[in-house]
Amino acid sequence: MAAEKKYTPEARARASALGSLAMREHSCQELKDKLINKKHDERVVDALMIDLLEDNLVSDLRFAESYWRARSNRGYGPSRINRELAMKGVSSEKIETALQTVELDFYLLVEQVYEKKYRGEPWHDYKEKAKRQAFLYRRGFDNELIRHVID
Repeated sequence: MAAEKKYTPEARARASALGSLAMREHSCQELKDKLINKKHDERVVDALMIDLLEDNLVSDLRFAESYWRARSNRGYGPSRINRELAMKGVSSEKIETALQTVELDFYLLVEQVYEKKYRGEPWHDYKEKAKRQAFLYRRGFDNELIRHVID
């Protein structure tokens, strides 16, 4: 009868974390929550997070840079992306640093989103204009960017 391998809780948590990180970047808080939801002991997860940070295997800054690129490529504006990153536990300093690092042109982005949605059709009444503004606002664009394409 083959001997059954017994893995320590630390080894299981580390393997789970590395598997998640192999798929995509995660914020520290997001990864910690994920591991705890998978029923790993919170003390084990806390110690593991320290190790992962020291080994630079998890980085809120790297995650934020990746997230800015991915979400802007899907047509989302700075307000929404900023809010989403904050909800994922990334500090406002790291969010701002990541945004400066990736150097996104939100004027160009809002033009692309608007053109894709409305295909160059002008708005005909104020109700239609308000509807378009609301769409762009929900996408995370602020008033200045919205006025750039609608007015």
